Amino acid sequence: MDSYLTYEDLSILWKVAVNTLRQWVMAWVLVPSMRLGRLVRFSESYILEIESKGGVNHAS
Repeated sequence: MDSYLTYEDLSILWKVAVNTLRQWVMAWVLVPSMRLGRLVRFSESYILEIESKGGVNHAS
C-alpha cells in the first residue's frame, strides 16, 4: 500500500518552502494524488518517480 505525503512532509524532504509547493500545484507542475477538500496528498510512488526523472523540471 502506498503512503502519502503532505505539503509539510514534501517540504522537508525536498527542502522547498510549502508556499512554493502550493504554487507548483496551482500551475500543474505537481499533480496531487489525493484531494480531500483543502487537504492535498502526494503518493510516495509519484514523488519517487519525479525524483528518478531528475526533479520537478523534468517531470512532464
